[in-house]
Amino acid sequence: MDTTSRARAAPAGAPRRRPVDPATQALQQFRLIFKSVKKHFHWVETQTGVNGAQLWALAAVVERPGLKVSELARKLAIHQSTTSNLVDKLVKQKFLRRDRTSEDQRIVRLYPEPAGLRLVKGAPKPVRGVLPDSLSRLSASELKQLNALLDCVVRNMKVRDSSGKLTPLADI
Repeated sequence: MDTTSRARAAPAGAPRRRPVDPATQALQQFRLIFKSVKKHFHWVETQTGVNGAQLWALAAVVERPGLKVSELARKLAIHQSTTSNLVDKLVKQKFLRRDRTSEDQRIVRLYPEPAGLRLVKGAPKPVRGVLPDSLSRLSASELKQLNALLDCVVRNMKVRDSSGKLTPLADI
């Protein structure tokens, strides 16, 4: 037995672990990811007073002042109405301000307030969260592989709608 095999072998007298089936192993990985994300966001909120999504949104505006709400929504990969709600809270807390300085008054640009700049500067890292940070560290080919596999998961999932009918997740 080589040293690598010996290092992986169970100690004498230890109960043998049953192999975990691949689906259960994948489920455990998802749970670990969700638990880690939740733990990080909880820690961020205790340290800053804003939730993780608000901090990520604020950091995006600090990184690129003058960002439009629609651009921020794309950057955060969330719906524009959800983004507007995040922005409302950050404006109310005086971390962000909205400007309608263009000729088209429908266009809203976002700018950090001094308190927002201070918050992002002193915030726990990564400000965008542990999952987006981890994903940004993957290569293009790894992301392509991951996205293909996640697409398969989404295609196989079904959820019940308000009437109780099973609907493919991809159709929602």
